[in-house]
Amino acid sequence: MKISRDYTQPFFRQPKRHPIRNMFIAALLGLLLGLAIVWQRDAVQSFVKTVAGLSATPTPPPRELAARAAALFHAGEFADAEPLLATAVNERPREIAYLYARGRVLIELDRADEAHALGAAITDIDARAVQGYALKAAALTWSGQPGAAIPIALSGLELNPRFVPLYATLARAYVNEQRWTDGLEAGERGLSISGDDAGLNRAYAYALSSVGEYSGAITYLQRAIELRPAYLPTHFELAGLYLAQDEDQSAIDLYDHILAIDPRNAGAMLRLCLAYRKIGEFARALGFCEDSVTNDSAAPDAQFQLGMLYYRERRFDGSRAAFQQCLEHDDGTYNLSCRYRLGLSHYYTGDCAIGWTLLRDSLDLARAEAADETTLSNILQGLDAIESDPKCIDEAAQPVSFQD
Repeated sequence: MKISRDYTQPFFRQPKRHPIRNMFIAALLGLLLGLAIVWQRDAVQSFVKTVAGLSATPTPPPRELAARAAALFHAGEFADAEPLLATAVNERPREIAYLYARGRVLIELDRADEAHALGAAITDIDARAVQGYALKAAALTWSGQPGAAIPIALSGLELNPRFVPLYATLARAYVNEQRWTDGLEAGERGLSISGDDAGLNRAYAYALSSVGEYSGAITYLQRAIELRPAYLPTHFELAGLYLAQDEDQSAIDLYDHILAIDPRNAGAMLRLCLAYRKIGEFARALGFCEDSVTNDSAAPDAQFQLGMLYYRERRFDGSRAAFQQCLEHDDGTYNLSCRYRLGLSHYYTGDCAIGWTLLRDSLDLARAEAADETTLSNILQGLDAIESDPKCIDEAAQPVSFQD
């Protein structure tokens, strides 16, 4: 029997449509397509970054960070060491070695309060950890609280009588409390345990200097430098002792050595200015003072010394600018010294009114501070000079009367 077929209809039966299922399939296909696009984009970006050298670098492990920081600490690069140790502490907040190392760096950066907090954190972790006592005692000593530091250091030595950094802190704290014999004894006890700690040699030199044993102090500072040749504070202390002992060329050589290590060290430039001024080489002194303020214009001591040298050479425009900068950045140390010299510099550059005002203010300040006779005499002579100068009397801005 022949079956007739209607070819106007499809050979296979069409499935029945299901709208919901079709929507789900479409959404799934869209999601897969989107994921493929994102994956492809990320893959391309990763490839580009890798080629360009921009791929993300994983953070080194804390032990590696601490090792890098230790090398920087030994080299005196404290600002570079601190963030490495901060990261290590964040990764291992209960690791005493990292807390202690960071605290030592913070003390060098004049952040003693933060160092003290880390010392307290150490003792919270382990009440018998001597590093916590050492850190707290050192932080208190360097922040001007030696009396509070001494019992903490002694408590630490009860836990570990061979922890040498505690003797260094004790020696310095005792001296700052004017307990010179105790300071010497603390240093000697530490040195009997180990003579190879740079900080202890430096602290013992400090104790020796306090009793006038400058020759011995020089010897121990030299030893401290041998142990830690890139640590500049010890170099400055030794050079200062050389100057005090009139070993001027030795001091100059050491300051030059500091500049060889750190060519932009404004402090060394200032000390060279003072050293050359001491031996009468004023032109070289002036050059180093100018270099010092170029590298650190906010240092009032450098501005003061520069002003003094300009004033000596009667370069009053220069002295006026330097003494003005001295006052603007002063913390109170040079308030009187720079103020009355600024008044004199204004007078000698023709500005009598400002000169008079500054000198009158300086006179009041000098009397309030019971200043020495030389300072009072200089101020009074300046006021007398202005009062008797016809140019100043005729100046329109001049006060009517110079009387007290």
